[in-house]
Amino acid sequence: MSRANDSNIVKVQYNSDKNLNARQAFHNECSINKYGWTNWIFDQYNFKPNSKVIEFGCGNGSIWVKNKNRIPKDINVILTDFSEGMLNSAKNKLSDVKEIVNYSVMDIQNIEFEDNYFDVVIANHMLYHVPNRELAISEIARILKSDGTFYATTNGANNMKGLKDLVTKFDAQSNYKMFSITKEFGLENGEEQLKKHFNSIEKVIYEDSLHITNPKPLVDYILSLEGHTNINTIMTEKKVTDFYRYLEDIISKDGSIDIPKSSGMFIAKNPKK
Repeated sequence: MSRANDSNIVKVQYNSDKNLNARQAFHNECSINKYGWTNWIFDQYNFKPNSKVIEFGCGNGSIWVKNKNRIPKDINVILTDFSEGMLNSAKNKLSDVKEIVNYSVMDIQNIEFEDNYFDVVIANHMLYHVPNRELAISEIARILKSDGTFYATTNGANNMKGLKDLVTKFDAQSNYKMFSITKEFGLENGEEQLKKHFNSIEKVIYEDSLHITNPKPLVDYILSLEGHTNINTIMTEKKVTDFYRYLEDIISKDGSIDIPKSSGMFIAKNPKK
């Protein structure tokens, strides 16, 4: 088990949407692809009339919040998360969306629905947090109809690698560089895991990078990684002030901090029954 899928760490990290909000704000402000990750994700979804849809690890519901006006009126959506705090955040933001028919605290490793029930299953940036991923993927294949589709987003191994180098250069005690979610389920190894339970898998890439001219969203992002890294242990109040100054000096000298991103989606069809 790694820090990415240690259930105790994950529970602390996602007890509320505070940390997730900080990371989303960072990407929203600094990403050069202004079309937007949430818009791009929704573009990939193919909802047929009367589709039954379920999302695991819905977080604060940002995909649906950002695309409220694009949700087909004839689908039924169930949003689930292991965190009640996350679900409450999503519910508050989506209270006026009638197509979302239920919110449920649920473990993707033990799905409480019958076989061949859903037309669409969604898991965005969350499979790498699951301890028994093969069980989870087999459960997804089980509840999907034979003509259903599973959509799963994740990152690539080189996603924001420059940021890890930046933090390590500031403080060699940081273990941020060692933290990896993509070793669990990433763009490089996700297909291998999915093909055990799906006959058709497509990988699509979202082109983007980060252009940072203001240190605050970057600092907030780093501090949001509590539990996953030792950042909150080493980042004393003085260290945070020093980190701001460190980043400001780089931006003043180079004009910006530019960091590549690597993210995308697997679209899996024809579940093996």
